[in-house]
Order: sequence, then structure tokens, then C-alpha cells
Amino acid sequence: MDIKKINEEITLPVAIVISAVVLAIGFYAVQYNKQQSIEKQQITKEIKEQQAKKETEQALNTCIVNAESSYSDQWYKECKSQGKLTSRCISLKKMTLDEYEKQNPDKTKLDAIIDFYKEQDECSCRLPLDNADRINKTLQDNKDECFKKYPQN
Repeated sequence: MDIKKINEEITLPVAIVISAVVLAIGFYAVQYNKQQSIEKQQITKEIKEQQAKKETEQALNTCIVNAESSYSDQWYKECKSQGKLTSRCISLKKMTLDEYEKQNPDKTKLDAIIDFYKEQDECSCRLPLDNADRINKTLQDNKDECFKKYPQN
């Protein structure tokens, strides 16, 4: 047999096998990259969903705090308009924590904070049922609106 003829007979099958191996490796690389991309997209989606959930929870909490703050302000104004608050309560409502601390230099910062909010909480009054019911209903309506605006899944 002629070596040239043997080379020609072997070259084509070898070339086909090498081409098939190269194509298989290339196909595997493409599929591997595609899988990595899918996994990365899934992780990114999960992170975004978690972030959105946190933001919604935070917005809900802020909304509820605002509703409760509004409730307290309404109650205070109603008590004040009926003359049921002491002058100390009225001055405490206008006072900042820093001002309270300056007026009470003998207290530690922690004690001043605790006492300031405790004194403010004690500044309230009993309101007639009609007034109390109206203010309580407003609080509940505001909270309900918060839950509608920022639903929790």
C-alpha cells in the first residue's frame, strides 16, 4: 500500500473526529455559560425580590408610625383645646430632647431620654367618648390605608 493513499484515507476520518470533539467542547462551553447566566439571573431576581420586600416592610412601618404620631398629635390637640393639660405638659410638647437635657443637667443622657418620653407619655387626658371614638377611628382608618398601600405577601 501506498503511504500517501493511507494518509488520505485516515485524514478524513481523523478530521471528522477532531471536528466533532471541537464542536462538542464548544457546545458544552456554550451550555455551561448559558447555565451560569440563568443561575446568576435567578440569584439577581431573588435579591431584588428580597430588597423590594424589605422596602415595602419599611414603608409599612413608617406609615404606621406616622399614623400613630398623627393620633397622638390629635389627642394632644383635643386635650389642649379643652384645657385639660398642665402648663408643664404644654411646654414638654414644644420641647426637644436636647432642651430637656439642658434643663436637667444632673441626669445622665439615658435617664434624660427615658424621663423625657415618660413625662410626655403621661401628658394626656380623658376625652368625651365622641371625641375619643373619632380620633380612634381616624387612627384605624390610617392604619388600614397603610396596609392597603403596602401589602405584605
